[in-house]
Amino acid sequence: MELGIMVICFFALMIMGVPIAYNLIVSSSVYMLVMGYDITIVGTKLYEGMNSFSFLAVPFFVITGQLMLRGGLLQLLIDFVNAFFGRYKGAIAIVTIGASLLMGSIVGLAVASAASLGVFLIPMMKKEGYSPAFASATMSSAALLGPIMPPSVLMIMYSISVGGTSIAGLFLAAVVPAILIAAAEMVIAHRTAVKRNYPSFGKSTWAHKRDVTIKALPALILPVIILGGIFSGIFTITEASAVAVLYSFIIAFFVKKTIKLKDIPELFMEATTTTGLVLILAGAGSVMAWAIANERVLSILIEPMSQMPVWLFLLLVNIVLLICGCFMDDYASIVILAPIIAPIAWQLGVDPLHIGIIICVNLVIGLATPPFGITLFVTSPTAGVTIEETVKEAIPYIAACIIILLLLTFFPPLVTTLPRLMGY
Repeated sequence: MELGIMVICFFALMIMGVPIAYNLIVSSSVYMLVMGYDITIVGTKLYEGMNSFSFLAVPFFVITGQLMLRGGLLQLLIDFVNAFFGRYKGAIAIVTIGASLLMGSIVGLAVASAASLGVFLIPMMKKEGYSPAFASATMSSAALLGPIMPPSVLMIMYSISVGGTSIAGLFLAAVVPAILIAAAEMVIAHRTAVKRNYPSFGKSTWAHKRDVTIKALPALILPVIILGGIFSGIFTITEASAVAVLYSFIIAFFVKKTIKLKDIPELFMEATTTTGLVLILAGAGSVMAWAIANERVLSILIEPMSQMPVWLFLLLVNIVLLICGCFMDDYASIVILAPIIAPIAWQLGVDPLHIGIIICVNLVIGLATPPFGITLFVTSPTAGVTIEETVKEAIPYIAACIIILLLLTFFPPLVTTLPRLMGY
């Protein structure tokens, strides 16, 4: 009964529009009061959920992304991708997806990618004759690569929420899925462009490719520093994020000279806002996770689900998470659902890295699905279209992402081979 009251309270507050973090805290507090527990447990669990050294990486990655964007390196990434893919029909759409993949290896946030790249690329697509709705759909779908391509704030949250899963291992496991999703989206963009006769930029010479590659090297080196340092064991995740800030600051402040000292407080404020959101959600999720554990929900679920075939369990996980992604953001879903789903998957013998990627990719797809897909709300106003128009054009992209998700689900080597080769 007490658990039912908490669930009812949670959904009631969600319908009322209460922010999800406060919703979790209030719902869990109601549970504590009904059970007669000391309400100070809420504060204790809230602190425990926030008290993780790995969370220090979040503000560093956010600052790195802002420094790279303000450092003028975004256009260099766009020029680099365009030099190699500009000869295909739908070149700007393909460039948007390729640039989002590269941005994901620096920023790790979908909204940041959608906002920063969308301001440049959506007007470019419209200028080249692309329909505004298609431009918006391409950008909103391409932005999903941000939280999938490592480093990923979402995967850091997942690892901390469930425990026992290596963040570096998750990063490695996400590389192939990110590339597959990017490739699938590029195919959709190209086929649509051919059908609608959208233009290309023509073939670039090798000399031009060489020149833009050299110019883009400062931006291209950063993912190598971050991921190479982590996977080689030189840095921890947090240390790598701090080194990334130092490198991007040197590029933006001393080399490009596009950042001034007066800009630094604004960078810190951006990092503080994002980190605060992550921390409060992590803490609030820990409170509810304690209440769920106290009710022995996992024990109740594991027994019947352990009798399921693994394929059926994974299929049900995909369905449930895709539905949840339509109504809740990825961070909130991670802290609520991952601690429930992951232990059951482990009990069934599913590889921890495999189930981690399945959960994260599912929830990332939800960022571009109605009614509450956040990237839709970012790109639609930029393109000057309604969310409904964007959704209509985004359906092929979302379908392609779901097909890749099913491949990842039922063919685990796509996820686990690279981490195993690196010893994870």
